[in-house]
Amino acid sequence: MNNKAWESLYLNSQHLEKPASVKGLISNNEIEEIQGMMLEILRSFIEKGEMHIGLKTYIDQELRNDMADRMTALPPQQHDTLESWSQRIFGDQKFGMVLNYLEGFSNSFAEKAANIVSPLLSIAGMPLEGLSFLFFMGNYGFTPFGIHKESIGEEGILFHLGPGNKQFYAWDDPELNSMEHNSQVFHNVEEMLPNAQCYELEPGDAMFVPHNVYHVANTSEFSISFVMDYINPPSDRFENQLFKSAGENEVLINKNSYQVPLKMESNIADWSELLNFESIKRKMEVSFQRRILDLKSNGGILRKSNFSRGFQFPNGIFIIQGKSIFPLFQQELSNNRVMLFARGHRIVKQNHKNFSFLLEKLNNGEGVSLITIKELLEPEWDITEIYGFVSDLLQVDAVSHRIELTE
Repeated sequence: MNNKAWESLYLNSQHLEKPASVKGLISNNEIEEIQGMMLEILRSFIEKGEMHIGLKTYIDQELRNDMADRMTALPPQQHDTLESWSQRIFGDQKFGMVLNYLEGFSNSFAEKAANIVSPLLSIAGMPLEGLSFLFFMGNYGFTPFGIHKESIGEEGILFHLGPGNKQFYAWDDPELNSMEHNSQVFHNVEEMLPNAQCYELEPGDAMFVPHNVYHVANTSEFSISFVMDYINPPSDRFENQLFKSAGENEVLINKNSYQVPLKMESNIADWSELLNFESIKRKMEVSFQRRILDLKSNGGILRKSNFSRGFQFPNGIFIIQGKSIFPLFQQELSNNRVMLFARGHRIVKQNHKNFSFLLEKLNNGEGVSLITIKELLEPEWDITEIYGFVSDLLQVDAVSHRIELTE
């Protein structure tokens, strides 16, 4: 984790208010590792078969929807690099690919990304709509969709992986900044460039751009970049999401209370007397707390982890170990139940007096054996409940495990 680079970016961007770049935020070893993850993500995306969701492909600056069949027929192979696979798909054409929601295709990438950006969250805080990731790949020249702004509230941080350089242009102009999002995109790029600030990005560099600043990038040689959306939602949208979540998750505060009929002759000014505003406030608080615990348990990432495919419970004596970037949280419920927050998932279990102690050990990074877990939770929990608890943590990739002894 490059704390100094993050501190520099945060200060130079005036606390994420102005465009700014920083050199060498990602090391060469990390670049190679992340490029390998991108290849695996592409392979998973193509295998999933939903090529219309999250992918945009451009050839000679034009959006193309006819490349999915070719990608499906020629998925990345184990010996491929991103560049060699792109050569098979696009040949010598000028192309660009954009793939959204990277964290939804790879738990490993989500973990790597969470570790990379954790110093920023420590400095700037965690955005209330979380983090999401996408990548750009190609030799497409200027961004095909023109000089644009990010979506409302989505502050963008671009991590350039190379191998070629990228020029990033930003127009931090009060008049342009005040224009409504999605109201205008500019395609007269060459004409507007003299009024932009240019940032030269080499592999490993990062670039921050606020959501209200117009920008475009130039990628003349084959390169890969991934972008983190740091999402600060508009207050109205966020509050509406909390109301919706409270309803969908049946946050119950007054289970034994019933509404009384409305008197037909009553005035509109009297109707609010039928509402329990303390109850509404409490439901919002619970919904908000759960939203925050979802994010904190997932390193700030919006989308929860994928369930491990083909999961099998480990044989023999093994140890599970928590991941500091993905702490586990709990919230007590009624009827002696507890809600566990793990990698964005909510798992309801029977409560136990030693549950908090066990989570603390895992959050401290201690290895905990199945034998120790049994000693802590039996006899209140039977063996089925204990195995179910451990399986839940392993399946959502909230803990790692290692075999100590095989039977």
